[in-house]
Amino acid sequence: MLKQKETVKKRNALGLGLDALIPPKIDENLNISNIQAKMVPVHTIQPNPNQPRQSFDNQSLSELASSIAEIGLIQPIIVRSTNEGTYEIVAGERRWRAAILAKIQSLPVIVRDVTEKESLEIALIENLQREDLNPLDTAEAYETLIMKFSYTHEVLATRIGKDRTDITNHLRLLRLPEPIKNSVRNREISMGHARTLLAVDHIETQLSLSEKIVRRKLSVRELERIVQNYKDKQQNRNKIQRNESSCNMAQLEKSLSRQFSTKVTVRSQSAGSGKIEFHFYSNDELVRLLDTIGFSEELT
Repeated sequence: MLKQKETVKKRNALGLGLDALIPPKIDENLNISNIQAKMVPVHTIQPNPNQPRQSFDNQSLSELASSIAEIGLIQPIIVRSTNEGTYEIVAGERRWRAAILAKIQSLPVIVRDVTEKESLEIALIENLQREDLNPLDTAEAYETLIMKFSYTHEVLATRIGKDRTDITNHLRLLRLPEPIKNSVRNREISMGHARTLLAVDHIETQLSLSEKIVRRKLSVRELERIVQNYKDKQQNRNKIQRNESSCNMAQLEKSLSRQFSTKVTVRSQSAGSGKIEFHFYSNDELVRLLDTIGFSEELT
């Protein structure tokens, strides 16, 4: 009796309705028609080249394969017809891979009449609604949806049921150097680590800190303290440099004032630019200054 209950529980877990797989909004917006369910040979099914999930956990796949081998694949995968007798996965590549591991010869599929662009949107959104998707894969999927479908962050957030800040925070990960992205993909460092590294504006320091995270198994809180110390030191260095620059400018103003016998102001601006102001208090003093710098044209 207990075994029968366990089987029922397992079937309920695997037999989720299509609404759990593909949100109703997508069906309405894409006007999908001609839905049909049937069994097709595994070898006629090909993965979606736009699949946002770049890695599949081997242990998780093995567990799913064992379940499929025992009770079969209850939840069909969604495919679209490409050429005669072949299909491309729209949603369900993980189940397809597990079925291959389980040496299943035929799979239940639902064939949907969708374009390549619509297939991409469904594949991306279906994966984004799963909690175990890698943060970098998630970020790249967000970027693809924004680029290909002209979504704003707000529209995309509504579309996939996420908060807008989640979209923005993930997209910021794409600014990280490639070695750090790979560490996030491999789950060597978490999204919290990666977001903290973004507070550092020096690539070499980011790379050095990411190696330290892995080597010393730093927590996010420990990394935040290290980054804060780094930023404090940077601010102190910048303050010292500004003070030194200010002292140098003050000394230069004194030297120029003595040279030209009038007040001189040196104003430093960004990127090494600036201006020098000579002060005069009468026409005679202006003429004298012009003579001093070699400008001999008479004023009228």
